[in-house]
Amino acid sequence: MTGFVLTPRGAFDARVDLTGVLPGAADLERLSIGFGFRRVALGELFSVSGSVGERLTIAGGSPLLDRVAAGLTSGELVVNGDVGADLAKGATGGSVIVNGSAGAYAAGELAGARVAISGDVGERLGAAGDGSRRGMSAGSVVVGGSAGPRAGERLRGGVIVVKGAVAEGAATDLIAGTFAIGGALTGPTGRGMKRGTLLLRSAEGLASGFGDAGEHDLVMLRVLVRRSPELASFLGKGVTRARRFAGDLNVAGKGEALIVG
Repeated sequence: MTGFVLTPRGAFDARVDLTGVLPGAADLERLSIGFGFRRVALGELFSVSGSVGERLTIAGGSPLLDRVAAGLTSGELVVNGDVGADLAKGATGGSVIVNGSAGAYAAGELAGARVAISGDVGERLGAAGDGSRRGMSAGSVVVGGSAGPRAGERLRGGVIVVKGAVAEGAATDLIAGTFAIGGALTGPTGRGMKRGTLLLRSAEGLASGFGDAGEHDLVMLRVLVRRSPELASFLGKGVTRARRFAGDLNVAGKGEALIVG
């Protein structure tokens, strides 16, 4: 898969807005991007090699690189390093791979892309942005590390997998979709949850509005494994039994938290 490779010319001393820097974009060196309080040509900050194609690689990241892959519709964008805020915001297709950590609002309002982050993420993973009430609605996000406060807030669809711990307020006001958490919960998790499914290793940290509904053999777990490679990796093969908690009953919610051990 051919494509451009962007290599930073040096360390950044201001935030960089990479809106519009996407696979398939032509004449990247001349593309105007935000740099602090001004706009510059991308070629002033990055050397550009390769040719236009379905892949774009950023060979060196920084927590100051904001809006990487925002609005992505197709192709693959790879970052070898960390990124800042708004990674893949509103992306509807394609795939994003970050070999590092991401800042706040990673995969915010995601609507169809696949996002993989090897490290940690900041606050509000997959959540609604400022002034919006619509969180992630489709696609998938896998985080290899931990997630900051309010991960999955107002999730409306799709799959989120956090292999590590989550900070306070995860899955707040979750509406639909599946959120798998491999590490510890910093409660209350799932507060205000309406529908949807949480996949957890322990119930410790769940919001008080969840009621224990006992252990069950659930065919749906096998269905999730077949349909989602991200959840197949989290659950493993042959998992059908889980302890089910229903909630958030404080808001007449019909969601569930499944403890899969």
